[in-house]
Amino acid sequence: MNRIIRLLLILSCLAVLGQVYAQFDDPKTIEVGPHGGISYYMGDLNPVKPFAMSDWQYGGVIRYNQDSRWSFRFEYTHATVKASDDKIKWRPERGLNFMANINDFSLMAEFNFVEYFTGNPKRNVSPYIFAGVSLFQYTPYTSVGDSLLNLLYHYTEDTKALSDSASFFDKLIGREKAPFKFGKDKDILLATGISIPFGMGVKFSLSRHMAATVEWRMHKTFTDYLDDVATVYPNKSSAFEYKHVEYVKNAQGQFVIQDGKKVVDVENSYALIYNLSDPTAEILQYNIDSDEKVVYPLDENGKPIKDPAVGKYKADQQRGNSAFNDWFGMINFSLTWKFNLPDGRGCNLSKF
Repeated sequence: MNRIIRLLLILSCLAVLGQVYAQFDDPKTIEVGPHGGISYYMGDLNPVKPFAMSDWQYGGVIRYNQDSRWSFRFEYTHATVKASDDKIKWRPERGLNFMANINDFSLMAEFNFVEYFTGNPKRNVSPYIFAGVSLFQYTPYTSVGDSLLNLLYHYTEDTKALSDSASFFDKLIGREKAPFKFGKDKDILLATGISIPFGMGVKFSLSRHMAATVEWRMHKTFTDYLDDVATVYPNKSSAFEYKHVEYVKNAQGQFVIQDGKKVVDVENSYALIYNLSDPTAEILQYNIDSDEKVVYPLDENGKPIKDPAVGKYKADQQRGNSAFNDWFGMINFSLTWKFNLPDGRGCNLSKF
C-alpha cells in the first residue's frame, strides 16, 4: 500500500511539474524584522517643505512573499512629526507650533519591477512600488513656555467650523474631543484616522535569509487636525494657565510650615495666562496669594476675569486651510529575516 501511495504521489507531482515549477524556484516565504528612519509632516504649518523638521520613526514589519513579483506586508510604525511657524516660516507671524506622536498600522501590497527573491544570488536587487491602507492614532501637542500641552484637551478653533469640517473619523473619536473614560479618575483621549500609504523603494538580498529595504513613503490622511490647525479663530480663545509657586525657607533651607502647610512666598510666585488659539497675544501675569490661588482682576460685576489676552487675529479670521488635509511621510530602512513556509517547496516525500 505504501508503494502505491508513493507512486501516485510521484505521478501527481510529475503531472503538474510545469505549473509548480515557479513554486520550487520561488517558494512562498515570510520575512520579519524591524524598521526605522525619519518621519516628517506636511500641512497647514508646512505646506511646501518635505523633510523639514523631520524626526525619528521606528517599528516592525511582517512581509508575505507571494512570488518573485508580488509581496504583501503588515507594518507597525511609531512616528513623531512636528512643525512651527517660527522655523518653517510659511506664516511666521502666526506663531503656532505642534508636535504629534503617531501609531500607525498599515497593510500594503508591493510590486517588484524585476524578479526578486531573498537568497537568490541572481535576483537579489529590485526596485518596487507599494500602496495600501492604514489606521493610525495620533496625539497633537503644542509647546507653551516650558510645558508640552495635549491639544486634545483644548478647543483652539471655532467649534462650529470645527464640526462642519470634521471628517467621519474626526467626529467619531477624533477632533470632537469627547473623553473615553476608563476607570473613575482616568480619561483617555484618542484621535484616530485612516490614511492611504504609498511610495517606492529598493530591496536587497544580503544573504540566504537576510534582506534589507530602503524606501520613501507618504500617507494621505483624511483629517486636517494632525497639527490642530484647520479652520478659523474662535470667538473665545482657549487659555492655558501656568502656575509657579515658591515657598518660604528658613536659614537652614527648610520649608517654613504653618498650620500644617508650607508658607507661600507671594513675592516670587506668579501665574501666567497663555492664549493657545493665538500665540501673538500678550502673556498675562497675575499674583498668587498665600492660599496658592491666582489673584485675577475683576469685571464690573465682581467676577474674576480668566480669559487670555486678545491677539492680533480676530474671530473668524483664517487660522488654517480646511480645503486640504494633512499628510505625513517617511524615509524607511528595514532589515528582515526570511522564513520558508511549510508547503513552500513543493512535494515533500520524505515522510513516505
